[in-house]
Amino acid sequence: MLRAQTIWNDHAEVLTFLHGNLEASATRCDSPDEAGDDSLVFATSPEQLAQATRRKAAIIIVHEKIAHLARANASDTCCCFSITAIPMAMAVLLTYFDHKAERFTQWGARHHTSLVHPSAALGQNVVLGPYCVIGARASVGDGCFIGAHTVVENDARIGAATILHPHVFVGAACEIGSACEIHPHTTIGSDGFGYAKDASGRPRKIPQLGTVKIGDEVEIGGNCAIDRATLTATYIRSGAKLDNICHIAHNCDLGENGFYTAGFMMAGSTTIGRNFMT
Repeated sequence: MLRAQTIWNDHAEVLTFLHGNLEASATRCDSPDEAGDDSLVFATSPEQLAQATRRKAAIIIVHEKIAHLARANASDTCCCFSITAIPMAMAVLLTYFDHKAERFTQWGARHHTSLVHPSAALGQNVVLGPYCVIGARASVGDGCFIGAHTVVENDARIGAATILHPHVFVGAACEIGSACEIHPHTTIGSDGFGYAKDASGRPRKIPQLGTVKIGDEVEIGGNCAIDRATLTATYIRSGAKLDNICHIAHNCDLGENGFYTAGFMMAGSTTIGRNFMT
């Protein structure tokens, strides 16, 4: 349960209290047209505000452009706040209703089928799901979650509070920073696509000896493939966000805080600066 007073106490620096009862409370978050008397609702238009009010939503967060309507029309039983950017309000307030951690801890701290090499180093409060594998000399930081059937190969390093969902592959010697989230079926550190043709025209594989280095607070969607470098490293800098089904080829360098939408692909040795958006 989330009380309006808690929202105000925790986030007064970004919210404006408009009207209503600070004792109002919400147990769920809904769209305006599905709200109930125990709902937190975000409204960006007069129509959405009218829906939320008509359905007696408990707490309403409105865009500042319709703050005057909320003051005039909301009931005394609900509580209304305004903010300059609704997406930021969602980023802050939906965390109160995010119960993702329950998925990670349902098997306990370490499932009996998980396989950890004796030379691997695990931090405190690491959760290991069924059939995950941690290779030789790998390092997993404090508070990480390693999902079912996920593989962290030898000498890989995973920073603190990072989430590797089920069926993620992290190749040998690859590095992932702190507070990252990698979604299912993503591969980090597969071989780059490197070949040379001999005199007869036969392709010969060029060994891919490099690695992948991922910064902090990076999120990578499902079914992505991040190739290791031929030499040195493929970089995904801190704050980058990749949607599903992206391919980053060998020796690429993605700048900080970029957004890469679904299906984005980069050819080898491409560099993109910070704050890029597709």
